[in-house]
Amino acid sequence: MERSQSEALFSMLEAISKMKNREMTVEIFKLWLVAMEGYPFEEIKSAFNRYIQTEKGMPEPVDIVKILRGSGEDLTLSALIKVEEAMRVHGGYATVVFDDPIIHAVIRQLGGWVRLCSLPEEKFVWWRKDFKERYQHHLRMGLHQEDVPLKLSGIFDEANRPLGVPAQKTVVIGDYEKAIGWTAKLEGNGNDRKVRSLIEKGLENKSFL
Repeated sequence: MERSQSEALFSMLEAISKMKNREMTVEIFKLWLVAMEGYPFEEIKSAFNRYIQTEKGMPEPVDIVKILRGSGEDLTLSALIKVEEAMRVHGGYATVVFDDPIIHAVIRQLGGWVRLCSLPEEKFVWWRKDFKERYQHHLRMGLHQEDVPLKLSGIFDEANRPLGVPAQKTVVIGDYEKAIGWTAKLEGNGNDRKVRSLIEKGLENKSFL
């Protein structure tokens, strides 16, 4: 969070604290900064506005994070819809990068992108159920870096990799900047320039699904 945004957040919390007859200390504010890390400031302001309009007490960080995240069920359904649309539009031959690392982790745990795209409908029903359960688990418990592949390889890349054939064009699914953001963090030091180069070596499109 930029310094100006940090100062604006402190002013907002200080005003709410006075309104609720509470004290905003530097120590408490540091906890807020940690909790709000990674969220766009405009979304943080919107979440505070929603809380004030619907709740009476002084907000805790967890209250605002819940609003920012939405309900676990909503997020899970949105992720599943994104996966199903990517399967329909691009299929198992494409190598894909989603804008959500949890999707990558769960798809790997359930056998990978190629296996997913080849499942018959009667098995895909159970795959959906497993996806929802695992996705919500990771929402609650977080992810381990080693569980998250940077890309979900398609049939062409899996077949050509042992032959030394260059990777095909990568398809970014969802918000392009978010995809670059999380993959850059996974690479280390937030080096998004390196990751952009990695992904854009033949990027098929940047459009949303």
